Amino acid sequence: MGKAQLIRVFQVVAAVLIVVLAVGLYRAKSDASQKQAHVRELREEIEEREARLRELRAEIAQRESPANVEDLAERQLGVVVGSESEALPESAIDDRLPAPRRAESRP
Repeated sequence: MGKAQLIRVFQVVAAVLIVVLAVGLYRAKSDASQKQAHVRELREEIEEREARLRELRAEIAQRESPANVEDLAERQLGVVVGSESEALPESAIDDRLPAPRRAESRP
């Protein structure tokens, strides 16, 4: 094999290598851009879910507020919170409580 042929083979191998590297670089960039788009979508989804979570926590706080509980008790149960007419006098509390249990002796 002559020197000219060896150079020609080297040039062909180099050209093939350059094409393979170019295709690999293109695929790597393409994959990277797809991954970036996917990451952006995931971040947007996380932001949406965090916003929804904040809304739900605010709603829970509003529903658990004492004013809301009192309002619901009054509207749905007819119970007025803190109504003195409904309170038992102190002397009647003992009548409402169960009798104390006797301590059983053990042998």
